[in-house]
Amino acid sequence: MDNSPFHQAPEELEIEEMLSHIRPQPTSRFYKKMRSTPWERPNMVKTSSALAYLKSADRLVWGLLALILIVGVVGLTFIPSVRAIARQFFYSFIHSPSNQIQVQVTPAAPGDLYNFSDPSNFTLSVPLAQQQAGFGVKEISVLPEGLTFIGCRFDSTYNAVTLQYQGNDYKLFLTQRPRGNGQDVFSIGASANVESVKIGEIQGEFVVGGWKVISQQPDSSNQTPTSVININAIWDNDLPQSTLRWQTSDIVYELRSVGEGNPSLSDLINLANGLK
Repeated sequence: MDNSPFHQAPEELEIEEMLSHIRPQPTSRFYKKMRSTPWERPNMVKTSSALAYLKSADRLVWGLLALILIVGVVGLTFIPSVRAIARQFFYSFIHSPSNQIQVQVTPAAPGDLYNFSDPSNFTLSVPLAQQQAGFGVKEISVLPEGLTFIGCRFDSTYNAVTLQYQGNDYKLFLTQRPRGNGQDVFSIGASANVESVKIGEIQGEFVVGGWKVISQQPDSSNQTPTSVININAIWDNDLPQSTLRWQTSDIVYELRSVGEGNPSLSDLINLANGLK
């Protein structure tokens, strides 16, 4: 039957030819579906994971930095030992809570507490004191008029050497010792004024005044044969005493003058610059 519809059906080659000319234009819906196909998801997950990791790492770094900062602030603020170390690093003097203190002392020998400045306690020469101390001891190179060298004293407790000089109406003490041997800071009253000074290129500190003993008595609660004395003292800004302290390398220096004819601050700085 010539009029059968199957007689007009295109052949296989003709069908392929017809399909080859078709150029489909995918819609946005097609691309949206393609992005959610299983074979596309691993790349998306990988990229998302990488971004999440980087963000997490950044948060971790900033978190650690914040933690270190907080610990440092808390340490300086609340931990006494850390606060004391920080204070010692910047200052030679530390203010007491008030202008009155009570301390207990055990004199090494009778009269040692009361007669410290007596010339009989300064019988060593500079070389002998240096030999006992184990470090280089400096002295005032050029003595101003009216100032005389008396002698040295070595304190084994603090590994400190003190040189005594006698002026017309004052006494001058030059103390030096390795840093960290004993208390590096010197206690002063709450009302004391600390003045920052320059000794050459070195930072120093200067204070006028001192602790004045108002009472002293043996400690009745002490049961040992060693005598212990309770001393009550007040800080007096008008006391004829001045103290200059500074540090070079690992040695702490102190120039203290006591008496009505105390040298001025500039005189003490000149003496400090002239140590040899």
